[in-house]
Amino acid sequence: MASKRTTTSTTRSSSRLTANTEDSKTTVQEIAATSTTTTVSTTTSTKRSHDDGEEDENDDQEQDDDKDDGEYAGGAVKKQKKALAEIKTVVVTPPALKKSKSGAKVPIRANSYTNTTMPNPLVLPKTPDGCVKITSWNVSGLNSSLKKGFKTYITAEDADVICIQEHKVQQPLLNIVDPKEKKGYAGVAMFCKAKPISVTAGLPTHPNPACTKGRLVTLEYPSCFIIGCYVPNAGQGLVRLKERMIWDKAMKAWLLDLKAKGKQIIWTGDLNVCHKPIDLRNPSTNTASAGFTKEERQGFSEILEEADLVDTFREIQGSGEEAEGQYSYFSYRFQCRIKGIGWRLDYFVTDREMHKERVVESVIREECYGASDHVPVVLVIKGEL
Repeated sequence: MASKRTTTSTTRSSSRLTANTEDSKTTVQEIAATSTTTTVSTTTSTKRSHDDGEEDENDDQEQDDDKDDGEYAGGAVKKQKKALAEIKTVVVTPPALKKSKSGAKVPIRANSYTNTTMPNPLVLPKTPDGCVKITSWNVSGLNSSLKKGFKTYITAEDADVICIQEHKVQQPLLNIVDPKEKKGYAGVAMFCKAKPISVTAGLPTHPNPACTKGRLVTLEYPSCFIIGCYVPNAGQGLVRLKERMIWDKAMKAWLLDLKAKGKQIIWTGDLNVCHKPIDLRNPSTNTASAGFTKEERQGFSEILEEADLVDTFREIQGSGEEAEGQYSYFSYRFQCRIKGIGWRLDYFVTDREMHKERVVESVIREECYGASDHVPVVLVIKGEL
């Protein structure tokens, strides 16, 4: 799709994200008070159903019903190196864990969160000095999320960039907008404290770019690209697996194109895949489920390998027993949240250089459940965007 250059004029604030168009202004706090506005955004065309397939608690993943330019300011990044070196990288290590002896009726992790509503009040770590915080969250319908704790989380996190997926807002959003063609379908929106150099809506490398409306927003900044993404689901019965494979190839091509521009990469969102068996509670019974087929997992592996990218959360946490039971999605059905039956579908993927030099932490906000069937994921990096 053709790139859209934003007219947004954004200002940084410790308490809110502000975005202005020529004749309108909104804040994240205002979004929490009204269900008809959003900020830096594109809207997609994907509808999520809360049907988990067969009436069995192992079938715990929801399915979709459909489921520039700017010169690279590399010098600015180099000037930061000395200052960045002084920022200590946080190695995120989970607390000591004990496996449950009660089978699938309780979480694997002895200290797992099992709340079904958003905590309020909610206190989250502040962004370290000299760093940028980015959060990504599938809100499963913004209008609904607004009533169940969206504002509580957004205010507590105070991120520099917010990427939301599946907002399902039909009205054109205030800034970077790719209007949806169908009602009640998902969308991608991004809220930023710092104005990007350029914005691209959709997936230009796809053979049918029109079908990627609302699936992808790419923001260009002096040091990096941030790609907010809602990857198509293969659907119940894998009826759209072929389309998913086409998407993966196009996504890989787009990431390679962006890397060729000489900037670092941050790819985030609901990527609709559990890459490894550790990324879901019941891998053995879900090998034919959308999100955990060998085709989807292999497609994701190829993207990581050929574009030399890193799944930041898994890279930091490892794949040992102590890392089990950490998920970003819990179906509303079968008491999956209480039982700890989840899937890790939401990611922050970066190029290897960024992961090595700039990533401070990559975490799942496991406690922030209730406003959606997903919880947010957060990336903190050194330096400016």
